[in-house]
Amino acid sequence: MGPGVRRRLLALVLALSPLTACGIADTGPTRAGAPASGLPLPGRHPAAVIHIYFSSPVGLERVSRPYGGPDAPQAAMDRLAQGPDPAERTRGLVTFIPSGTPAPTAVTRERGTVDVHLPPAWTANRTALRQLVCTAADAVAVVGTGPENVRVRLHHAEGGEPVGETCAR
Repeated sequence: MGPGVRRRLLALVLALSPLTACGIADTGPTRAGAPASGLPLPGRHPAAVIHIYFSSPVGLERVSRPYGGPDAPQAAMDRLAQGPDPAERTRGLVTFIPSGTPAPTAVTRERGTVDVHLPPAWTANRTALRQLVCTAADAVAVVGTGPENVRVRLHHAEGGEPVGETCAR
């Protein structure tokens, strides 16, 4: 390669170099946080889960629990009555479900509706009832139907007409 060719090549590289720059200076590597977790491994199916709703400073928050049984609404009620685990309590999650009482009974009689029977002498505030309704609704929601479209009927032990609720978070 002769000197004239080298000069022309160098002039061409210098002329094209502004076209390859994006205007952002190199900062080097930066920390982006922990790697993603919870993704299913190739060739394995994700574990079945049910969702439980606990109260947080910003409203109801949904958490997942492993599940593999046949009666999702009742399993969800049982896990809701157990309350948040230590890690969830550290994150500020609490429950307003009365402690030391049996779990409500959940029965699905027709698609899109679940009946929740409250234990005798069970008194709960509005937040506890919202936890129950959203947990039960999520447990019976089907693909394509979110918990907000499931009707939950709350039955008090004292009798009376059931109260119909939907999950409005």
